[in-house]
Amino acid sequence: MSMSEINLRCLIWQAEKGLCLMKFTANRKIMLEHLKSMARVVPKSSPVQELRGFLVEANEDDGYLYLTANNLEAAIQRKFKPEVEAGGEFVMEAKTLIDILSLLAETDVVFEEIKPGIIEIKSGYCTYTMHVLSGRIYPRPEMPFPEDTVKTSGLRQLYSKTYLTVAANNATPALSGIHIEINGDGLKAISCNGQCVALAGRETKCDGRLSFTLPKATYSYLAGAISDDDELEVGVSGPYVTFMKEGMMFSARHIPHEYVDVNKLFDSIKPTYTAKLEFDSFRDQVDTVCNIAAMGSETSYVKLYFINDRIEISTKNDLGGGQGTVEAVCIDGNEDYSFYYPANRLKDIFKTVEGTLVLQLDKRGYLLVFDRYSKFMMTPVTEQAVKKQMEHFSVPKKAPKSKAEQNPKAA
Repeated sequence: MSMSEINLRCLIWQAEKGLCLMKFTANRKIMLEHLKSMARVVPKSSPVQELRGFLVEANEDDGYLYLTANNLEAAIQRKFKPEVEAGGEFVMEAKTLIDILSLLAETDVVFEEIKPGIIEIKSGYCTYTMHVLSGRIYPRPEMPFPEDTVKTSGLRQLYSKTYLTVAANNATPALSGIHIEINGDGLKAISCNGQCVALAGRETKCDGRLSFTLPKATYSYLAGAISDDDELEVGVSGPYVTFMKEGMMFSARHIPHEYVDVNKLFDSIKPTYTAKLEFDSFRDQVDTVCNIAAMGSETSYVKLYFINDRIEISTKNDLGGGQGTVEAVCIDGNEDYSFYYPANRLKDIFKTVEGTLVLQLDKRGYLLVFDRYSKFMMTPVTEQAVKKQMEHFSVPKKAPKSKAEQNPKAA
């Protein structure tokens, strides 16, 4: 039986039972803000048509309007109180519903089911008549309520500091996510891709201990639905981790694999050079040199040259090169060091730091970067890789053939 046939039977059953058709009046701005915060969870493509939309449920018993998005790995539900005249439920394509509410201008919007499978959305002098799917066959998400929870805040900010250093492949499942640790000292988020490590922290009140690893995409859905000031109750129940605040519940599967002990990685580095600098004075040089590195026939490596009271950053490829210098306060170390690093990884790290930075380097070229709440580690490119790239750039490039050479018969 096809989905359309199932929908039709549900609607016929509803009509035969003589059920009241749904009608409610909601604050348009509140509903739109809720839906926008949930939109990332809705899959862009899915064989299940209902999952490509929002489930909208008006409950006349408790007076709440429930909005749900689900992609079978993560789900979010938000609620608020409209004026419910008659309860009901429907599923509407996510982008269409957001677009309609964005185009309307009045404060209130009325949703009314005029007959099974068809609703009117009215605001002021504007009315949209839309076909919708039955909410009865929407795949209800698993959203278990955990027995024990801890309170924390700041999860959105930590995502912005760690998402760029998540492993792109699934060779090590745990590294495809971001590890979160909550304890009495505050909140930490950790990511690692084998070449870079990011550890971002935040001093916040936490009334318990909890740790888990969220898939990168799942964490991005959560970050899009909350603000840094939101205090969340967080708990783990079996394979699910649940985040709750007033009017919102977010539940997702966590990665059931032990995360790498990054503290051991940081402790293994014995710095031979330490310097302090203001990142605002280094930002332009990093951006310029990394952009030049991306202009060649392949992205060139970036050289960092540590010279007591200054740090030089440079790159060179088959199109040219670029260089910048920033003054630094050398705290420890009296030798000069130079190492190469991938331009994109270097730019990712410096994109997330701010304020006063501390840079540390060991004899192997392992680089540590600290700001007030975060620390990052990066491994250098091997000498063999640098040599191979230099040889590639030094090979003369053949000039492109003229049109006559490409088509001698035409000439």
